[in-house]
Amino acid sequence: MKRWIFALTALLAVQPTFAAGDSISNRVPGSRVPDKQWMQYVDPADAGFDATKLAAAEAQWKELPSSAFMVIADGAVVANWGDTERRFMCHSVRKSFLSALFGIYWDRREIELNKTMADVGIDEAGDGLLESEKQARILDLLKARSGVFHPAAYAGRTDSRPRGSEGPGRYFAYNNWDFNTLAAVLEKETGNTVFEAFDEHFGKPLAMEDWRVSDGYFHYERDKSVYPAYPFRMSARDAARFGLLFAREGMWGDQRILSRHWVRRSTALYSDDSDNFGYGFMWWVARQSPFVDHGLVSALGVGNQMIAALPNSDLVIVNRANTYQGERTPIEGLLELIESVLAARTNEPVANPELKPLESTPAEPLPRMPKAQADPLKKELVGDWPYPPAPLDQPEFTRVKITLENDELVAFSDVSGTFVEVLQPDGSLIEEDSQERYLLIRNDDGTFAGISDVMTVAQGAVLKAAANDRAGAKNLLGLLDNEDSRLTAIAKVLVDLFDSPRKGEKAARKLLESVPARDVERGISRAGFRFLRLERPEISQEIFALGTRLFPESSQAWEQLGEAHRRQGGVTSADHKALAIEAFAKALELDADNQRAADKLKELRSEADTDDD
Repeated sequence: MKRWIFALTALLAVQPTFAAGDSISNRVPGSRVPDKQWMQYVDPADAGFDATKLAAAEAQWKELPSSAFMVIADGAVVANWGDTERRFMCHSVRKSFLSALFGIYWDRREIELNKTMADVGIDEAGDGLLESEKQARILDLLKARSGVFHPAAYAGRTDSRPRGSEGPGRYFAYNNWDFNTLAAVLEKETGNTVFEAFDEHFGKPLAMEDWRVSDGYFHYERDKSVYPAYPFRMSARDAARFGLLFAREGMWGDQRILSRHWVRRSTALYSDDSDNFGYGFMWWVARQSPFVDHGLVSALGVGNQMIAALPNSDLVIVNRANTYQGERTPIEGLLELIESVLAARTNEPVANPELKPLESTPAEPLPRMPKAQADPLKKELVGDWPYPPAPLDQPEFTRVKITLENDELVAFSDVSGTFVEVLQPDGSLIEEDSQERYLLIRNDDGTFAGISDVMTVAQGAVLKAAANDRAGAKNLLGLLDNEDSRLTAIAKVLVDLFDSPRKGEKAARKLLESVPARDVERGISRAGFRFLRLERPEISQEIFALGTRLFPESSQAWEQLGEAHRRQGGVTSADHKALAIEAFAKALELDADNQRAADKLKELRSEADTDDD
């Protein structure tokens, strides 16, 4: 996350081509808000937008890896591009949601921001918080200035320092401990959980169309902190409602939901992340034109999820990236797109625009298994199951609870939340929103053992092959017959590899005749690292060794083989350390700029010298 924040600040320094004052006056925001459905301009010119420039902006958007984008002007839709009804993960946008909830209770005088962690009863497990850390106020946490540098769940960017090195309020540190702990503070002080409170104070009053309380969950990592993260998922069209509330400084039509004082206070600039960009109460605050001219403040998250409120121009801009599939919108391209959108508004909006209901474009319904066949299977799937299922021979890291609600299968886990699972004609499950496919896994006696994603099934097949269980590997590969051909092909190569290195290499070279070399190398690399994460370096070693035989001029392939030997050398013999040194040296011979290989080589040689002494 830190990387893209720095990219954002650099781009914000670019001099503007358009400023709000050039053609649009600083008007008092209007009162139009959506009811149960958004309204859309029949002609964007009624909102002051030049149709040609707006079309050019849409062309820009189509070139970006972005799944949904909306522009709201004066409370109605100007642009509605992509899958704006699908619920995507919000990531760090969640923090701005929580900031707004603190405003609800602060306005009611039910929360005192100067209370300390000691006052609220906040502490950590084990050795607990330091006495100085307990003096951090709620206000300090909202500003990410608590001075508490404790590990946190769901951590991305973390600006950490040694614990106790900074007092409360003195140092801005983007740290999930502050953000996660605030949800616990909210519940302690009000008795409401973050998701129930959000639904009561924003979901229902703003008439969100897609949001459900079950679209949030608590993500625990108890080895790091007792305080969980609170991920949300939300559609673009609901995110735009939240953005409009802040563009209107807390008003929703003729109803005041948040005080203007809180909105301005929470979106004010308290910390410089750089000369160009800063932080409020869990809101990002623009400091350079053209964005600052519109008063732009943003809720931002991984993949460059964005809810931007521009109160000076009564605009809202929303971007959603499909991080379920690894999509990331480049921040440079996103900000250039926003500049184009701002430049497209060349005139004042008309007083009485012609509006129409926003056309709904629901996704094509998923195919379903026939009811007579599905009903008995659904009942079999109900239960509390290990994940991954035991037949896949991998460590259990969570459990999946499957229930049957209104004839729909609903799965919950504490690492991903709650999703409806749709039973397909082929017997697999497709998950709502994420569109992830899950396969049904059975024990040797045919009884149901749980569900698994496709990648984990492929891992299981390789593990069985490595254990000389050819029949088990073949059975799991059979489950992948209808899956992505490249994934299945790589899995088959690796299963052959553990039958015979020569057989595996022959299968890989055959695959290279139809699949680009970079894709094969990437697939082998990813598989090897997955087994390192499973703490099976001996399997990774065989996979990475195949990589060096297929791609002998690849520095990365030799570095990876060195890493597998290094991991084994730490727990077995000096022989693996010697092989690791040899592989890292080869990686450097092929690419003198391979810094990772250089660092590992230096470390291993230093250890070898120490052992000789």
